[in-house]
Amino acid sequence: MTVQCSLGHDNPDGSAFCDECGEPLASVAPTASSDQQPTVLGSSVAEQPQQPQPVAGDLICPSCGASNPAGESFCSNCGVSLLGGPVITPPPVEEKQEPAPVVTAGGSLQARLIVEADNQEFDISGKDNITVGREDAVSSIYPDIDLTPHGGDEGGVSRLHARIFYENGQYLVEDENSTNFTFVNRQRLQAKTPTPIQDNDEVRFGRVILRFKTP
Repeated sequence: MTVQCSLGHDNPDGSAFCDECGEPLASVAPTASSDQQPTVLGSSVAEQPQQPQPVAGDLICPSCGASNPAGESFCSNCGVSLLGGPVITPPPVEEKQEPAPVVTAGGSLQARLIVEADNQEFDISGKDNITVGREDAVSSIYPDIDLTPHGGDEGGVSRLHARIFYENGQYLVEDENSTNFTFVNRQRLQAKTPTPIQDNDEVRFGRVILRFKTP
């Protein structure tokens, strides 16, 4: 392989200057000698090495557009300074927003109690105080939620078993000294101790199970 200057003088490959005229040879491409055949590629174009995919924090070369790892001062592809070049930033993460609770016109949270045994629903929305128990006309006890038709008698529900009320933006349940107690998620409540209840909580009066739901 030889390198020719612009005047056609042959020089050994790797020479910096022409031996005949002194012309710089750095920008002159080497030429193949007569006894050396050029390498012939296959019928398809030689595959170019794939550039690594840019990631967040990489520096983009302002000259050739190549991606360079963060912290590099010069482009590994063309050598241009990367100072002041753009930086790849990750896309913003969208925060999942929880649906806002539904509030009634009176300001209380919409809520209902569902009897697990027969799916009977009791809408307690808009009520500040709801009594739970078994109706007894002799004693003039008429609870807001009468569990007599839903296994209340055999389930050990007292006539005035508990009350549910709305206070400071949430519902609470309080046992009214019942015989067979009140439970929230299988935890027995102390009598006369208000306990907050949340959506999908299990509320048990004696042995009758209801599910507290807010839309």
